[in-house]
Amino acid sequence: MNRKFKAAALSIIIGALVIIIGYNSSGLLAQTDTAKAGDGKDKTGLIVDWLNDFEDCEDWHAVSTCPLGDTKIRKYAGKPNPMKDGKPVNDKGEPGDFPDTSPEEEGNIVHQNKYVLGVKTHFMDRGFDRVEVFPPNEYIIRGKAKEIRVWVLGRKFRHTLYVKLRDYKGEIHKLKIGRLDFWGWREMSVIIPGWLPQSSNYAVMDKNLHFVSFFVESDKFEAPGPFYFYLDQFRVVTDLSEFTGDDRIKDNW
Repeated sequence: MNRKFKAAALSIIIGALVIIIGYNSSGLLAQTDTAKAGDGKDKTGLIVDWLNDFEDCEDWHAVSTCPLGDTKIRKYAGKPNPMKDGKPVNDKGEPGDFPDTSPEEEGNIVHQNKYVLGVKTHFMDRGFDRVEVFPPNEYIIRGKAKEIRVWVLGRKFRHTLYVKLRDYKGEIHKLKIGRLDFWGWREMSVIIPGWLPQSSNYAVMDKNLHFVSFFVESDKFEAPGPFYFYLDQFRVVTDLSEFTGDDRIKDNW
């Protein structure tokens, strides 16, 4: 009888110990997961890096191949106003108005949405004429670029928008973003292909990928005449995980 009682008591004690250990392990695992989660922002991983919000775009300029008409840029008051099923949506495609401000993922920087960059030009030679829009200087893209994003206001013309990039060897690459054959605002993007040279070995030499310009090629099936388009919220999705280290010392002396 004593032997059965002792066995039952031992079983109860072992069960209690298992429950206690399991509870403590769960608490430790939860604490570990919380510590890893942090504030949800990976400062050295994949981020959305703003190149220009076009709130101060007076120093941009446009050049056209067509000698006719007037080619120029304008800092135009407004913000993207995308529509879905005839109703306005915000920058995430949800019902509501586009926000008046857009925060960055890092640095506590908030961008105003008061102005867009407007481009006016004239196309005459169908399928050949183009207009190119330049910043005051080339933008150095931090990290390893994965995708370029920009909001565009289309006017239902089939002209095609491109982006021009310069790699660390100085070679120019032209990437097709897409046709502007739609009405209203749309967020357009292009994936940076893997064959485009990007290397972390050259990061400390200030020879990352450079943004050179946007340009629009006329479509051979469109009628000649004036052409307008508008840009806002120019961003790049980039990977900073390979570019950690002491960025204060540069190999450019």
